[in-house]
Amino acid sequence: MIRFKSSVFVERVMRRIRVIAAALLCALPLEGVAAGFGNDLQIHGFVTQGYVNTSDNNFFGDSEDGSFDFTEIGVNASYKVTPSILVSGQVLSRRAGEMDDGAPSIDFALVDWNVFSDEHLAWGFKIGRVKNPLGLYNDTRDVAFTRPSIFLPEQIYFDRVRDLLHSSDSVHVYARRYSDFGTWDFDFGVGVGTVDKNVEIAFLSRDFGGELDTDGLAYVGRIGFETADGVWRFALSGAHVGLAFDGVATDPLGDGDIEVGFLAASAQYNAERWSLTAEYIEEPVEFSDFGTPLDVNDATAQGYYLQGSYLLRNDLELLVRYAEGFAEKDDRSGAERSALTGGRAPRHSFFGKDWMLGVRWDVTPSFMLRAEYQWNTGTRNLSLRENPNPMAAEKDWEMFSLLGSYRF
Repeated sequence: MIRFKSSVFVERVMRRIRVIAAALLCALPLEGVAAGFGNDLQIHGFVTQGYVNTSDNNFFGDSEDGSFDFTEIGVNASYKVTPSILVSGQVLSRRAGEMDDGAPSIDFALVDWNVFSDEHLAWGFKIGRVKNPLGLYNDTRDVAFTRPSIFLPEQIYFDRVRDLLHSSDSVHVYARRYSDFGTWDFDFGVGVGTVDKNVEIAFLSRDFGGELDTDGLAYVGRIGFETADGVWRFALSGAHVGLAFDGVATDPLGDGDIEVGFLAASAQYNAERWSLTAEYIEEPVEFSDFGTPLDVNDATAQGYYLQGSYLLRNDLELLVRYAEGFAEKDDRSGAERSALTGGRAPRHSFFGKDWMLGVRWDVTPSFMLRAEYQWNTGTRNLSLRENPNPMAAEKDWEMFSLLGSYRF
């Protein structure tokens, strides 16, 4: 596998790009209001509050007793500097149980330069902190109104490594091709991924004294096609990121590297009042230089789901979904992965299957309510940060969740 080592220069350049984009964004509202820039300046936001109750295990807080530890508050702005240059970004406060404490962060901040556009073709560049184009929903997952459910299927859109999946400090080239048959979309980016403690715990099973960070450039891309009538939508997407662990003397493992891939195929059919969506991923993960036992943990994770929705009326939607995911696609029972841990992690730690039934009610165009019930087998989708003892996690568990979201 070809791999490019990160350099101090690359890290500094990408950091500077993100800071400049964020500074431009923060300066826009005051200047826009003062100068009366009208429709060239757009400011929007949202407030989302969730409730989760589980029969067993913790999901977004102490959910066995009922948890309100899921809150999202975002403010975003965009400004057209010229007809072809757009500056946009979003500040997000996200509380998600033990995985996120609600501290404000830059969710995205970028400059979009549309180099060329006519009735057949448009292309350009995006630079800054850019959302990663993965699957059908990753680059819209931050807003509850644009998600198909309260929580995206964890077998594809892992919340336990959300920051790594969601965005990167990067440069993207994109293009859109229009034809009588439909529209082709292309988006490819190179940059530096975002790593937090959730990523370290997900890949190394615990929070060590050392530091896990990106190693080299991350790559992400998606090719999509939508038919002219909007009935069919397809996408192929992929990503690669290198991670490096720099341990300290008290850590029981040495310095090592992790190579993570992500390959996804997506399809969607849309009728007048109902739709079907299916996505499939494989995620190859390779460990090296850590020593035993991590270096024998190489695996190719697998996940997929089938989802159907139906509009009972224009403001009321029913949703049903079945999903499966496995830590190793050739070990669907988890027996081999459990043996590698010496039995310290049960078989059900390495797979997750669930049925979900939900309803969405758009009370007004700005206020939405959701309710969902989920039947789960396996605990792979749970965060080790919230469930640190795999042996204590129950294999079969249920989850009820509510969500209210307001946007402006």
